[in-house]
Amino acid sequence: MTTLTKPRKELWGGVIEFPDLEPGKYTATAEAWNLGENILEGSGSTEITVRAGETTDCNIAMILEGQTAYYSKYMILTDYSNTKYIYDYPSCNKSSKSVSFGTSYNTVEDNNGQIYHIEGSNLYKDNDSVLNISDTSKLIKNPLYYDSKTDTYWIGLEKKIIQFQFCLQNSDKSGNTEAFGDPRTPQGQSFLNFAVQENKVYLIYIDYEDSSDPNIIYFTKDENVKLTEQKRIQLSTIGVSGEVTDMAVLEDGTVAVLVNEKSLNPANQFTLNDGCTVYSRGALVLLSSDLSTYKVYGWTDSPRTISAKLNSGSDDPYNGAPGNSQIDSITAYIPDYAERNSHFYGPMRIVAIRPKELVIADCGANFVLADYNEKKNGKMFTHNRLMTVNLRNFAIDCKKEFSEDELKFQNLTISGNLEYVTAGWTDLSAENEK
Repeated sequence: MTTLTKPRKELWGGVIEFPDLEPGKYTATAEAWNLGENILEGSGSTEITVRAGETTDCNIAMILEGQTAYYSKYMILTDYSNTKYIYDYPSCNKSSKSVSFGTSYNTVEDNNGQIYHIEGSNLYKDNDSVLNISDTSKLIKNPLYYDSKTDTYWIGLEKKIIQFQFCLQNSDKSGNTEAFGDPRTPQGQSFLNFAVQENKVYLIYIDYEDSSDPNIIYFTKDENVKLTEQKRIQLSTIGVSGEVTDMAVLEDGTVAVLVNEKSLNPANQFTLNDGCTVYSRGALVLLSSDLSTYKVYGWTDSPRTISAKLNSGSDDPYNGAPGNSQIDSITAYIPDYAERNSHFYGPMRIVAIRPKELVIADCGANFVLADYNEKKNGKMFTHNRLMTVNLRNFAIDCKKEFSEDELKFQNLTISGNLEYVTAGWTDLSAENEK
């Protein structure tokens, strides 16, 4: 690796010299970084042949994507009690930026690093009120979105006059869809997440009377903010299942959707029994702007068996453990420990969008059952981490894992005999997680 020997301040040109190379064929790769913001602006490569006694020149062209692309300066991380913290992207440490958060609604960041959030009946930009919301009871689950292409925030609302309608609003305009259905149905309809880019709008919608399978719907938006449906697909047709927790439209128009499937629901405590099936998985789904094609990343598609270690060759394989504590095995749709940096445990939120990179808050758990031979209790290992997705090669990696004392996205708990099969037995350590 080397650096420019004749750097330029312009967005073009520059010379990289390799003075001593053995004859042969080489691949020359160059990357352009904005070191101040830790952004990879562009990259390129070419094949060259070096001959003895000769000087070989080559040109590498790069499109500097970061010059116009949106990038997050901050990451807004929310713990299980809905307390929000601002983290700086480069350092992954808490930021000195101060914003007063209160409600559980989502937040969005604009092109200038200012944060929109809803407190009471007002929309704020950082700490300044910019809009009064006349009826917050109409806000959908995640009511804020920022379109970086047009530098416009949007608020998502649900109207219930005679029939359901999804509505968009900002400080200048408001508009809505055609009716979705009859609000008198027992559970009604649910608008969960939305995203906007110029004249395209995307919505996650569940009709509980029909099924709990989320719909991804694509609308076009006219100058009067009237929304006209173009296409819809159900999540199950993509081959994943669970809750849609977040969505965004990326710089090139790709629609990013997070899917989270967990048995470990804090609001509905999960009981672990022998032979049961446990879920802690998720996916990033990337769809084309017209929803005609898609790719799935980080999804655990196949189950594995997590087994206890019995006291083999003994009349008492459970080594004196009480009979009602015996859990021999469970079926787990959970990434294997060796896959932890390439698969999701349960993606919660897209917390940063960078040129060709996403940062995703991921939360879930893995299990180890008891070792009856060594008298060691089973254990649930929780994971609260930030995952990166490289949008050039779609590699997934862990940017930072938080200890539970530092930050806990969800308060994941189980009931059932796992961590204390028998009092006095030792706990399995993190090194035993598989």
